[in-house]
Amino acid sequence: MKEKYILAHDVGTSGNKAALVRLDNTIVGSKTAEYCVHYPERGCAEQSPSDWWNAVVTTTMDLLDSSGTKPSDIVGLVFSAQMAGTLPVDDEGEALMPCMIWLDTRAAEQAKRIWSGVIKVSGYSVFTLMRFLRITGGAPGLAGKDGISKMLWLKENEPDIYSKAFKFLDSKDYLLYKSTGNFVTSRDNANITWLMDTRTERLCWSDSILKKYGIQREKLPEIKKSTELAGRLTAEAAEDLGLPEGTPVVVGAGDITSAAIGSGAVTENQIHAYVGTSSWVACHTSHRKKDVRHYVGSICSANPDMYLCVAEQETAGACLDWVKAQMFKENVEEVYELFDHMAADVEPGSRGLIFTPWLFGERAPVDNPTIRGGFHNLSLDHSSGHIVRAVLEGVAFNMKWALNCLEKLTQRADAINIIGGGALSRTWCQIFADVLNRRMKQVCDPKEAGAKGAAIIAAVTLGHMKRLEDAERLVRIDEVFEPNLENVKLYEGIFKEFKNIYKNNCKMCRRLNAGKCL
Repeated sequence: MKEKYILAHDVGTSGNKAALVRLDNTIVGSKTAEYCVHYPERGCAEQSPSDWWNAVVTTTMDLLDSSGTKPSDIVGLVFSAQMAGTLPVDDEGEALMPCMIWLDTRAAEQAKRIWSGVIKVSGYSVFTLMRFLRITGGAPGLAGKDGISKMLWLKENEPDIYSKAFKFLDSKDYLLYKSTGNFVTSRDNANITWLMDTRTERLCWSDSILKKYGIQREKLPEIKKSTELAGRLTAEAAEDLGLPEGTPVVVGAGDITSAAIGSGAVTENQIHAYVGTSSWVACHTSHRKKDVRHYVGSICSANPDMYLCVAEQETAGACLDWVKAQMFKENVEEVYELFDHMAADVEPGSRGLIFTPWLFGERAPVDNPTIRGGFHNLSLDHSSGHIVRAVLEGVAFNMKWALNCLEKLTQRADAINIIGGGALSRTWCQIFADVLNRRMKQVCDPKEAGAKGAAIIAAVTLGHMKRLEDAERLVRIDEVFEPNLENVKLYEGIFKEFKNIYKNNCKMCRRLNAGKCL
């Protein structure tokens, strides 16, 4: 019997990875293609949707060629992609402007206006908040990064583009259109526009929120389950990709929700941690959960019977990239392995050096667009190794804070599955174990969790797997990192100072950065 494969594309912020996945969820080959984020003005972060499609085409062709796989052996195509982007397109799916991606904060003023009101809690108008929580299960943030705020920005600042827009799409929605000719989005992507009624008995666009903010329902794509078909490859897309016309294209899910499946933590309240450019801790729940004060809440899961409770942090690996750019401007090979050794060679606690990872504001555990990061207690005694280790520890401290908030809504986890590029570092995995005081289970091929999760979603959709919960038996664990009790005690003390740094500096950051987009 011929081997059959699912072609999964993980479309991230810095590039796309195409993975050829067997039906037992083993990746047999992968190819990557990079593209850029453009920052034309302060607060703007854009990408060209043609760059995404070109990367999908290039990696598909390269993967088929290098693996010797026959196009007819591909049983389905699926995308996992970055979320919270807003791209206006015309009725032929042509982009009317670059996509405002998740990093874009130009709509901060519109977000503030959403939350205007006399009675406020943590910056949120109480009555507006109650409305959003009741309908959507969450609420847009104050930084202007959400779909609702970006659409309002377009309406006010680019009225011609807004009026010409046939649909507003996220990145995955655009790729689904390019593949099938259908304007479709998944529940999770629709959810985080904060225009969707996510109550179990509804799960559709909210007419009341759309009416309140003057956004036309017809400008939004059809909402489908992640485990449904978006359509089949058109003749044009099939020619671009080198695949048979009519190949099934699965709706799929965003990067967070796909990775949640690929982490293997798929049963209720089972927590996973992701460490990549950004980071998060999350778990599946059968009911919506929320903690508005700490911006922790539930979105629709790739599993149509569950929600995913998430505490998402803006910059994790991005902080390490910043250190790389400053300390290693020349092209140093295997720089991240070097960082691993540098961090391992210095003492836990980095000799009192504390790094706060808020280099692009923060969402959870504090929804604060004006907070900024930094090194605290830096002295002439500190080496480059202390700087690197402090960054790893700072990201872990922030995750501990978010984890505490998440577990108050769900339940305490004895062990946490860890995925993402950061999980490749044994030093960082041990730091997370010591800071969080949890066993950290390093998932096999942690960088591939998004692609593997998307492939599992496709396998269920196409009838090759019975249910998404079966992902737990398909996901292997490479190594388990046990907390070092001596380090746990040390880090508990430093964690208190980490939170004090936020408390003592947030007003200063607001004064320095108020009125400025990131």
